[in-house]
Order: sequence, then C-alpha cells, then structure tokens
Amino acid sequence: MHIAAAMTIMMSVTFYIPAAGGVNGDLYMADGTEANIGFASCGPRYPFGTVFEIMVDMSPYGAPQVVECRDRGGAVGNFNLDLVIRTGDLKKDWAIARAWGKRRVPVRIHENWAAYADVQQAEHDAAQAVAAAPTQAPVQASAQVNAQATAQAADELLFIAPASQP
Repeated sequence: MHIAAAMTIMMSVTFYIPAAGGVNGDLYMADGTEANIGFASCGPRYPFGTVFEIMVDMSPYGAPQVVECRDRGGAVGNFNLDLVIRTGDLKKDWAIARAWGKRRVPVRIHENWAAYADVQQAEHDAAQAVAAAPTQAPVQASAQVNAQATAQAADELLFIAPASQP
C-alpha cells in the first residue's frame, strides 16, 4: 500500500509482551529484528516500515507516541495495532498491558520515517508562521466599531434635524 500523505484513522490499540512467551511471545519480529519498545504488529495492509503516530498520550504507559510496523499477528487486522511492551520487568509489562487494555484511538499513519519527519517539519513551520504573523483581528474589530459608531451618529443627526417647511 502506498500512503501518499499522512492519514488519521481510528484503530484498536493493544500491547503485547514478547517476554511472556507463547504464540504472541516471540522475541523476534516477523521482519527479523528483536522485539523492542517502538515496534508494533500491524495488519497485512501496511508494509514493514510503516510508521504509526498514536494521537493520545502514551507516556503513562512507558510507550512512545510513534511506532514502526515490524511484525504481523494472526488476530491483528488492518484497523488494529499491537504495540511491543518490553521494559525488562515482566510484572511491570503485564501491569502496563492490563492498565491500557484495548482502546480505540486516533492513529496517524505515515509511509515511513522520512514521511513522518516531513509532516513534523511542516507542522512546525506552520506553527512558526502563525506565531510570527501579525494579528489582524483587533484592527478589523476596531474598524467595525468605528463604522458602527459613525453610522449610529449619522442616524441620530438625521433624527434630530428639523424637517424643512415650505
């Protein structure tokens, strides 16, 4: 799948614990890399290397906001994302996974790390442009108030002026 620009969709996001063993506990991802925080299992629609930016605060769970697709999962569909949690403490990993559970959250999808960096730079540049731009709203509001006051004063003068008599 070619992702021309970043798109945001709702995805079901869960954690998986490679150190726990079993079917979902392999220590290596499907692309051959060792399972680490920052990697995820994603649906077959997304090629390895696709970058997912989770649009909610992940810091309480020790997980990064941005993860890379490196694995597939039997139960991981195109609208699911299974994040690796591997702190080195199995009990802590389980506690994090249970605390998060399964959540449906907005996720921005980028074709790769370069595309992610491009979007981040564009957002930064736009924020800088907005911060540097002079504000027009007070000037426009002042002009509107002056125009209204002038119109009101003209109406009052017309009302007070005596009618001319023949």
